[in-house]
Amino acid sequence: MATETELLRLALKAYEAASEPELWPGFLKRYAETVSADAAFLQIHDLAGHRSTIVGGFGISSPLKQAYNEHYSKLNVWRDHGQALYRPGRVNLDQEQCPRSVLERSEYYNDCLKRFGIAYSMGAVIAREGDYAPTLSSLRGAAKRPFGDSEREVGRFLMPHLTRAWAVHQRLGILAAGESILDTLPLGILFLASNGAAVYCNCAAEEIFRANDGLSLRGGMLSAADRIATAQLRRAVQDAVSPRASIGPSAVHVPRTCVRENSQGGNYQSRDYQVVAAPLRKRFRQFTGTLEPVAVALITDPEKQTPASTDLLMQAYTLTRKEAMLAAKLFEGKSLGQAAQELTITYETARTHLRRIFSKTGTSRQAELLLLIARLPVMTGRNG
Repeated sequence: MATETELLRLALKAYEAASEPELWPGFLKRYAETVSADAAFLQIHDLAGHRSTIVGGFGISSPLKQAYNEHYSKLNVWRDHGQALYRPGRVNLDQEQCPRSVLERSEYYNDCLKRFGIAYSMGAVIAREGDYAPTLSSLRGAAKRPFGDSEREVGRFLMPHLTRAWAVHQRLGILAAGESILDTLPLGILFLASNGAAVYCNCAAEEIFRANDGLSLRGGMLSAADRIATAQLRRAVQDAVSPRASIGPSAVHVPRTCVRENSQGGNYQSRDYQVVAAPLRKRFRQFTGTLEPVAVALITDPEKQTPASTDLLMQAYTLTRKEAMLAAKLFEGKSLGQAAQELTITYETARTHLRRIFSKTGTSRQAELLLLIARLPVMTGRNG
C-alpha cells in the first residue's frame, strides 16, 4: 500500500497533467504501478449512447485502443450493467458492475477481453454530466487476482484531486478552443478584469502592442502615447468594468506616433486606432477561481481592416442598405458621428439606425456588433 506522501505526489502529477496534457501518460503509469495494474487509462463513457472512448492511457496498445473505440466499447457489459454505479467519486470493481457469470458469457469478454489478455477492471468515476462520465480505469490480466479494497482506497484518495484536475483540464481545453477562434479575428481583443487590467489578449492585439505606434499595454493597463487619449481610455475602461456600466460606450480614438513614407516619397501618418470598451453581459465558468474578466476592449486598426460587406449584412440580418452601410462604417473604426457625416445623415438618425441594427442582430453594444461583423465571412466583389 502506498504511503500518504506517495499518494499526494501522485495527486500532484494529476494537477500538472491538467495544465500540460502531455504529462497524463506519466500520471497513468505511476497510478498503474500504485494499484498493481497492467494498464491504466482515462475514458469518457456515453451511458445513453452505450459507447466509450479512451482518451489517454498507459499500457494500452494502439490496436486495443482503436478496436475498443471503434467497436468493442459498444459491447461493454461492465458499463451497461453497472450504469447506476456511475456516481462522481465512486470507485467500482468489475464484479460489482457485472456478475462474473454474465461477463464470461458475453461477446465483450470472449471477443475482446480474452483476445487482449484482460480479466479484471476497476473504474473511478471522475465526474458525471448528464449521460457522460469520465473515469480513471485500470486493468489486470488473468495471472493476477481481482482488484480489491486496498486498490479501491487508492482511487478514493485520489478522486477529489482528480475531479478538480479534470475540471481544470476541461476549462483549459475550452479556453484553448476559444483562443484559436479569437486569434482568427482582425480585431484586437482584450478581456479586462474588475481592476481594468488585461487578463487575455488575442494575436491581433499583441501585434498592435508590438508595433508601439501610439497604443500599448503598460502594467496590464491600456495606455496611449497621447495623454488625452490615455485619459479617455482609462475613463472608458472604468465605465466598462463598473457594476453600473453604461450600455452605449463611446469609441476612443488613439493617434498614431509613427510617420510612414508613401509610394510617391511623401510622409503620412496612419489613421487612428479605435478602441471600444464594453461590459460582458455574462460570466464565463471556465474562469472560475481565476482573475475573471468582466469587460472586453476591442481595438480596430483601420489600416488592416477588411471592409465589411454591406450586401452580406443585409442578407444575414435583414438590415436596410443604410443600416448596413452604417454598421460597415463603425467596423472600419469610424465613430458614430463620423459615420453619420460620411453617410450624410444626422447624428440622431444614425442613433436610430444603430438601435435598429442592435435589435436585428441581437446585440446591445457596439463592441458586440463589431465582434459579430468580424466573424462574418470575407466577401469579394462589390461591397455596396
